[in-house]
Amino acid sequence: EDPIVTNPAKSATEIWEFWNWSVDSHPIHVHLVKFRVLQRFWFSVDQGTVMRGDIVPEDPTEAGWKDTAVAYPNQVLRIAATFDIKGLYVWHCHILEHEDNEMMNPFCVGDKEKAP
Repeated sequence: EDPIVTNPAKSATEIWEFWNWSVDSHPIHVHLVKFRVLQRFWFSVDQGTVMRGDIVPEDPTEAGWKDTAVAYPNQVLRIAATFDIKGLYVWHCHILEHEDNEMMNPFCVGDKEKAP
């Protein structure tokens, strides 16, 4: 039912950022896409202004291809994903209760007018 606003082309590699404004950690899963964690950095808000903070040191357990990575509180998770399979998919938080709180979003790889 949610509108498709994310529409990568087939075979495209895109950099996505997941900003975690909450106090909870969120295991973010991107369906049928493999990705690499590029970077994490802290952020804060000071009098309505978003301030970028320090880069979080790389975690060796995040090397290599992933389909899920954790978005930590007050951090931005940056990933590089290659979309090699056409179709209609979702990315979502793997905590089921969070899926109902706008943490499940559809995306379409390829022509969204021809998607099932």
